[in-house]
Amino acid sequence: MAAYDALRRALSAERLSTYERIASTCNPDVTAESLYLWNMRMCGALMMPVHLCEVVIRNAAASVLARQHGPRWPWNDAFRRRLPASSSAFARTALEQAACRATSTSEIVANLPMVFWQQLFTCRFDSTLWIPALNGVLRHAPSAHPSVIRKAMHVDIGRIRNLRNRIAHHEPILERDIGADLAAIGRLIHARCPHTLGWLQRHERATTVLAASPLLGKRR
Repeated sequence: MAAYDALRRALSAERLSTYERIASTCNPDVTAESLYLWNMRMCGALMMPVHLCEVVIRNAAASVLARQHGPRWPWNDAFRRRLPASSSAFARTALEQAACRATSTSEIVANLPMVFWQQLFTCRFDSTLWIPALNGVLRHAPSAHPSVIRKAMHVDIGRIRNLRNRIAHHEPILERDIGADLAAIGRLIHARCPHTLGWLQRHERATTVLAASPLLGKRR
């Protein structure tokens, strides 16, 4: 108990309170410490699929932008004017700031936040981006109207963005449906490249760590 008390002081009672609450609903062999340790392992294991998903999707979206607005699309005024500019949807500001600092499109693609790419998957871009070009760059997406596919991808990207943010801020994820998170990642990557999804599935550890969750079958 003394060792756990030391851990609790180092991490804070507030941080461990979530894990203590969940442990109180489990069998006695499930402790707050074991839940915290598993949560860290799960977060670490998820970074590989999240990383790959973000890179694949932003590259796909950048490919669409290059097709429709040319290789210098970050500096295309017509495209910039179509971006949302409100405080809650800051895609235009993010692009303008990136374009002021960078000299190449590839540098901008690498530095724009995930929320920028998610905001491209909104209905305002159906006619200019997704209806003309979705089948060319996301050719393995389910058979449906481009606007339907785009809407579903917007939801999946939002889910992964939320997961990514929780991991980045060291928040608990053990009550999430991580199986659904991995399924969303799989759908997004598959839409662009099934081969890349297969490569990920051969190398990722998240599925194995998820199968070892201390919560499986341990709730009272």
